[in-house]
Amino acid sequence: MRFGVCAPVGAAGALASAGYDYIELNVAVDLIPDDDDAAWSEKRQAIEAMALPVEVLNSFVRTGKIVGPEADPDRLKRYVDCALERARTVGASRIIFGSAGARNVPEGYPRDRAMDEIRHFLRLSADASDRTGVVVCIEPLEKGESNILNLVSEGAALAREIGRPGVRNLADTWHMECENEPLQAIVDSMDVLAHVHTADSRRDAPGTGSYDHAAMFRALRAAGYDARVSIEGNLPQEPEAFAEQVARSLAHLKTAYESA
Repeated sequence: MRFGVCAPVGAAGALASAGYDYIELNVAVDLIPDDDDAAWSEKRQAIEAMALPVEVLNSFVRTGKIVGPEADPDRLKRYVDCALERARTVGASRIIFGSAGARNVPEGYPRDRAMDEIRHFLRLSADASDRTGVVVCIEPLEKGESNILNLVSEGAALAREIGRPGVRNLADTWHMECENEPLQAIVDSMDVLAHVHTADSRRDAPGTGSYDHAAMFRALRAAGYDARVSIEGNLPQEPEAFAEQVARSLAHLKTAYESA
C-alpha cells in the first residue's frame, strides 16, 4: 500500500521526511487548466522540484458548472483535456472528481438531466484518459456537501454504466461514515475501485479519533485493493505541528494495515 496526503506543494518536504510515498495535489490550484502555458510553466517547475511525486490530484472542477443552465460543454471539454494532459506531464495517474460546487443540482432542475450532464462530463474525461492514461475517479460525497452521488455504491454503478477504463470510483471513509454506508460497499465496488481517501472521526487526522482503520484495511484487502490511500482531513496549519501530526498519522495507518 502506498500512502499520501492531500496537501499543497509546499508540504511535500515534510511529507517526504515523514516517509510518505506521494502527495495528492489540487487540479484547480496546481494545474490551473483555465490558464495559459506561460502561467502553467511556473507551476510545473514547482511540482517537478518537489521531494515527492504527485500521483493523484483532487478538486477537479472548482470554477464553472458541470450541471445546470450555466454549464458550458465546450469550456468543459477544453478544461478536461488540459487538466488530464498536464496531470500526465507531471506523472499523476489519478484525478478525483468530487467537485460538489460544479456538480450539485440547482433547485428545481430536472435530476435526470443533471445525471445526463454528469455522464457527458465523465465521457469527456474517458476520452481524455484514452489519450493520456490518467484515470478520473468519481468521488461520492456526503449529503451535506453534495445533493447527488452520495454513496460508494452509486459511484460504482455510474462507473460501470460509463464502462470506460478511464472512469473509476473512489471510496472516502469519512463520507461513508456520514452516510452510514458499510465498509462492505468497498468490497462490492472492487471491480471499479481506483483510489481511497481517509480521515478519522470529525474528519481529523488519522490516529486522533475513534475510526477503525484496521477494519478499513480488512475491507480493502477483501476487495483486492493494495494501491494508494490518501489522508484528506483537518491537519494543523503550523509547519512544525503539521510535520509532527502527519508522521504520527502515517505510523497509525501502517500499524492498522499490518494488523488488519
